[in-house]
Amino acid sequence: MARKSRRDRRKAREVRLSAAQLIQPRASADAAAPPAAARAQQASEAPDLRQEYRYVIADLKRIAIIAVVMLAVLIALTLVLT
Repeated sequence: MARKSRRDRRKAREVRLSAAQLIQPRASADAAAPPAAARAQQASEAPDLRQEYRYVIADLKRIAIIAVVMLAVLIALTLVLT
């Protein structure tokens, strides 16, 4: 079996970003625009937050499940040991 080249390893480490994560902020345009216009511009260019942070929701669900299980274990231990 052939050994992987450096180029193949570099491709394997490449991070893939969603389209929402590739949006670059425009500091110079926001500084020159009045506050109302800046808010309107941000609203029109707002990325899809559900797509950008979908991994956060999965992590929060996992944390909630672990918390409920730990609470149930504590209640069971309290009933058994008292």
